[in-house]
Amino acid sequence: MPQANPNDGGKWGIMGGAFDPIHNGHLILAESALKTSNLDGVLFIPSYNPPHRSFKPIAAFEDRINMTELAISGNNRYCLSRIEEDIGGPGYTLTLIKHLKNNYSSTDWHLILGADNIAIFDSWYKPEEIIKQVKIIVGGRPGYNEKYEKSIWRDKIKRFDMIQTDVSSTAICQLLKENSSVEGLLPDSVGKYIQDKGLYK
Repeated sequence: MPQANPNDGGKWGIMGGAFDPIHNGHLILAESALKTSNLDGVLFIPSYNPPHRSFKPIAAFEDRINMTELAISGNNRYCLSRIEEDIGGPGYTLTLIKHLKNNYSSTDWHLILGADNIAIFDSWYKPEEIIKQVKIIVGGRPGYNEKYEKSIWRDKIKRFDMIQTDVSSTAICQLLKENSSVEGLLPDSVGKYIQDKGLYK
């Protein structure tokens, strides 16, 4: 199968995040969305200036780009984008979606979220406008099912099933800081990159 490209149109998922670092939970979420929603591809977009985190990313943007590229290499349904670097200003999801729709006018975009994001969706920049601009598909996550059911946005989004995993970038960073093993939590290529670069120490 040739490399998928959002320029060719079709149904595409938007997989955004700090990816600090990208881990197997991200990849399981993307793959589950791809299969259950019959997407043609998933566009991974590392955030350049994330406005919703209480702290800035630990790793530099270029390192997060490189780690994401390593994590998705070999999967021709995945693509990497640096579009947030070009947008400038706070990396609001709404701004990103509008840029994607302008740049890929024939593509049907679906925003992929974990259930943890739906729990705080009210705090996002203009959530009601995001709902109007793009289809939102949400994967389950341990501990967030009840919050999902209580969300006022529940009827405006589509939920999909996925293998349950409780991996988080925060936990991985803490393990790395403690020189503990992260085997099985992220792709081996990403783990080697982190080790070689001495990140998250």
